[in-house]
Amino acid sequence: MYITNWEEFQKATEELYIASPELTRYVHTFHRSDGDLVLKVTDDRTNIKYKTNQMTDLKKFINLNSVLMLKMMNREMADEDTVIPDAIPVAVKSAIPEVKTVSSPKQTPKSKKGKKRR
Repeated sequence: MYITNWEEFQKATEELYIASPELTRYVHTFHRSDGDLVLKVTDDRTNIKYKTNQMTDLKKFINLNSVLMLKMMNREMADEDTVIPDAIPVAVKSAIPEVKTVSSPKQTPKSKKGKKRR
């Protein structure tokens, strides 16, 4: 069954996962020709689907992925879970040894064999 309201879909998805975490599967499919994103959550008895072609729902989709991943890890969402991809934590940064690069001496281009120079 397709659910048309996002909040209902997200609530039903979370309830289905909490009821049977070992059996629940979550699949997303993008149909390029139509521009439709279809989200499907099932536990082989209950099948929940949501279909959209709106770009505004993409952020909701990413948030749902985060919520489900946190539930799979038995954690709750917190402010420190926000990931900044370019930032390296200070503890990791100090553990990484600094590598100094040494430039190699400049090489002269080699002449091609079989060709006479004038």
